[in-house]
Amino acid sequence: MRNYIDEEFLDVINYAICQAVSEFVDKKAADFFRRVGEYHLDEALERDLIKIETSDKPLDTLIKIAKYLESVGYMEKILINKLSENEALVEMHGVSVTKSSARLLKENKQPSHYMTNIMLAALRKLGIEAKLEDVDFDEANRKFREHWKILGKDSSRKY
Repeated sequence: MRNYIDEEFLDVINYAICQAVSEFVDKKAADFFRRVGEYHLDEALERDLIKIETSDKPLDTLIKIAKYLESVGYMEKILINKLSENEALVEMHGVSVTKSSARLLKENKQPSHYMTNIMLAALRKLGIEAKLEDVDFDEANRKFREHWKILGKDSSRKY
């Protein structure tokens, strides 16, 4: 049996980190959290917490990251609804950092977007470019939705 960090504690840490990042790097906060996603992916791969293969389809890679984030308790459930081979609606339920993320958005500050940045890092590592748009979020039910579109290969990038 695994012990998990209390969600409220993680939410407070998330807010504190995002607040400090906003204070110190301001407009570069999104780039900072993009790099956090890349470092997290590298560390998780090194520890064999995640396995991604160059032969994986892009949306299958997203599903692997989603299962990892569910397994560690970052969120209760992630549903990846494939709209086509290159497009999906990603629904995140029971997000542990909902309160802090919603507060940061209301304050016009950069939330961490841990899940999004890890997923984007995994695709970039495979040389795949993607774009996404926030669809909506429901703070009371701790639910977020994003629309993802796989744009294709980008062989010029390691990340």
